[in-house]
Amino acid sequence: MDHDTLTTRAYRRSPLTRAARNLLRKVNRAIDEFALLTDNDRVSVAVSGGKDSLSLLHLLVEHRRFYNLRYEIGAAHVVSDFNPNAAETKDYIGALCGSLDIPCAFLSISVTTGKDGSPADPTCFWCSWKRREALFARCVREGWTKLALAHHADDVAETTLLNLIYHGTLETMLPSRVFFDGAFTLIRPLFYVRERDLVRYAALADFRTASCVCPNADRNKRRRMKQFVRDLSKESALLHPNLWRAARLWWEAYGDRPLHRKDKAESRKQKGERKREIPEDVVRDEAPDC
Repeated sequence: MDHDTLTTRAYRRSPLTRAARNLLRKVNRAIDEFALLTDNDRVSVAVSGGKDSLSLLHLLVEHRRFYNLRYEIGAAHVVSDFNPNAAETKDYIGALCGSLDIPCAFLSISVTTGKDGSPADPTCFWCSWKRREALFARCVREGWTKLALAHHADDVAETTLLNLIYHGTLETMLPSRVFFDGAFTLIRPLFYVRERDLVRYAALADFRTASCVCPNADRNKRRRMKQFVRDLSKESALLHPNLWRAARLWWEAYGDRPLHRKDKAESRKQKGERKREIPEDVVRDEAPDC
């Protein structure tokens, strides 16, 4: 995007710029509170083509212009072999990144083959696993210090309720998490941003968004939680912060001790008890690309 265009009076007073500044207050809050970004970071933004990831990329570009930090921004888009609109989405993301003067890498994955290379029906769990594997590998291989995902406040609330209701824990998405002994850190700058605000922002920016069209996608539980959160939000304005507060207290108390998983699994194994299977359509720390 041309710098002269960004500094014109019309641009600074446009509805999109005003909306960006409003959202950046929440983005800045997350960045400051959780120390998500530092000088000289190399930030790889995972861009699926949905409203959330496109908005995140655009907001980080705006953030870097106005915030007192100097960091590199790059985009990464994972191309699946099970997406009929993959070429169209790839072309659009490439053109958008070019207009923002942001380099973009395209990572190919196969979700129609299993771990042994044999043909397999793709599942949401396997697709999410392969996408993260490709993004993580790129960060390690190319020295990106931060991997930015576009999960927002509603994703956090829905995941907290999913794990509470179906798994009996208060595990949730965290604003940041270090991987591979500090090789890179996964961050979520939209942690305090509501989905409804991203819908409006994407409309103002006139993004041509894409969404998952996989016929095997089974998100009944996630859809149920999304509607549940929407309904409860009408009754309690503090729903989202209260859920995060409860999950944060749980994590601070038990996050470094896997009593809820490893120890109990080993105990069941020693007693000869049958291990309960976790449904594949619920991934603890994952939200659908949108």
